[in-house]
Order: sequence, then C-alpha cells, then structure tokens
Amino acid sequence: MDLPLTPLSQLDAAALDSLTELHQAVMHTLLSDLGQPVVRRYYDICQGDPAVIGLCAVAPDGKIVGWAVGSSHPDELNARLRHPLNWFAGQILRLAFRRPTVLFQLILSVFSASLQMENEQAAIELTYIGVDPSARGQGLGTTLLKAFADAGRAAGYRRVVLSVETDNPEAASIYRHCGFQITRTFVEGRFQRHRMQLLL
Repeated sequence: MDLPLTPLSQLDAAALDSLTELHQAVMHTLLSDLGQPVVRRYYDICQGDPAVIGLCAVAPDGKIVGWAVGSSHPDELNARLRHPLNWFAGQILRLAFRRPTVLFQLILSVFSASLQMENEQAAIELTYIGVDPSARGQGLGTTLLKAFADAGRAAGYRRVVLSVETDNPEAASIYRHCGFQITRTFVEGRFQRHRMQLLL
C-alpha cells in the first residue's frame, strides 16, 4: 500500500482524533484500557516531544490507517500522563469504579515498565504500531516498521527495541521478518512478553 507517511508532529487535531480512534480499535493494551481521553492525551504528549519518532499513514480522506510511534524514554512519556494531577485522578477514579482489574494492571505496569529501557543506550523503543483492518495484508505494517527504523537510524540510534505479547505470534513473525530478534522473555503484570531488538 502506497500512502504518504506524515510525521506525528505535523498532525492536526482531527488527525489526532483519528489516530486515537484507530489506537482504541486495534490496540488491546493497557493504554487503550485506560480510555479514550488518556489515549488522546498520550498522543498530545508525543506530538510535543521532539525525542518521539512518530509516523502515520494517511488515507486520501484524511483518516489515519496506520502508525508507528516510539521514544528513547517511554517511561517519561507515561509519567507525563499523570499531569495535570487532578485530571489524571479523575480518570483513575472513573476506572476504579468501572474496571478495577485495569487499575490493578496499571499499578503492576508502573513498577515494571520503567525497568525495560535500563541498559538500552543508543536504543529507541517502538511502543505502538498498528494498521486499520481495512488496510491490512498490503504491506503497510512492514512499510511503517522500516520507515520507523530508518528514522531511528537517521536520529543516531543503533537499535530499535520493542516488546510483544507471546500470544501474538503474527506480530512477532512480522518483526522477525524485518530483522528483529528475541533477546529475552519476561512477565509484566498479567502479560508474558518477548523483548526484541533490531540492530540498525
């Protein structure tokens, strides 16, 4: 699929809304579980952080149909989600009543996620990559992955690292096809994940 890739930093508000909707639809992760306002806040933070590499595939109608985003300090991005504190407290309170198991997973994740980038000098972590179901099977995921790696190399990184659930063999297979290798397997909260890396 030959679509223009637009830097996340250049998206307007409508495109950020489209990205948020796509993330919610295809990413079954803790961030999605925290709800749409938190996901949108995450991408607002990413958009304003010059250390973030973000690329979005934009359809002719302006809809985001695929994206890849990452940072050398993903734990700092997540920490910034907690500001302003009164807004974040409201989101957590809502979550505590509606989905208490997600709140428990969030607590476990806070304690373990910050350890992932330790000893990862000169590396950028690919935190999220996804493709709209209507655009799958056309090579867009591979295009985004390669473009992210190229952008990382151009920014001076020597490795791309990521984590993928062990029960997602399709994604792990795509990563391996693009040159990623499993470096270890670990447990984070209720998830078992492979840590993978690509040397640039």
